[in-house]
Amino acid sequence: MTNERGFSLAELLVVVAVLALILTGVIALQQQGQIAYLMGSNRVETQQNARVAIALMTREIREACSLAANLTPGPPGDIKITVVDPTKASTVDCSSAAAGDVIQVEYKLGTGSLSATLLRLFANVGSALPAPTDCTGANAQYCVIGGVDSLTFAGYDMNNATPTNAAGTTCATAVVCSVTISIKTKSEESLATYAPGNVRAWLDSRVRLRNI
Repeated sequence: MTNERGFSLAELLVVVAVLALILTGVIALQQQGQIAYLMGSNRVETQQNARVAIALMTREIREACSLAANLTPGPPGDIKITVVDPTKASTVDCSSAAAGDVIQVEYKLGTGSLSATLLRLFANVGSALPAPTDCTGANAQYCVIGGVDSLTFAGYDMNNATPTNAAGTTCATAVVCSVTISIKTKSEESLATYAPGNVRAWLDSRVRLRNI
């Protein structure tokens, strides 16, 4: 005769308990994996954005033809310079007086809906700089990166002291010779403070003004 006794209630409870433990472990591992992925991907995003912004600003400030202020430490997060139009850099230099060869550029954080966006505003010397309210259409050319928490610039003279005069034609005491750039970035997504993907990246750069 075949044995059709089946499982007892105690045996079923033991099996259910073991399966519950296994599933709990699997779910915990999956959650930890998702958290690690979010943190890693957002960290890469924030660091890459910071590097792109620092590289662009460093290159352009280094090649600046003039600087609009003395940039004492702790200024607002903006800088105004004049530079050779990048499309003409191989054929003209800062001495060119032809219209459009040298342009004015301002790096700053936007306001309103662009408050976390690094803007690169540019126009011909003597013309008003644009004031974009979004990053769509023609305004996209003025938006560098999003997710910027803070941006500061500071100027230093040849003795690493605070300059008291605006940049001149040569590096000297009390005249700007170099500029430090500090930027803090975060994910461009809107995340809660406690969210695992809410990471930050800080990058600093110091650049010597080559043409001043």
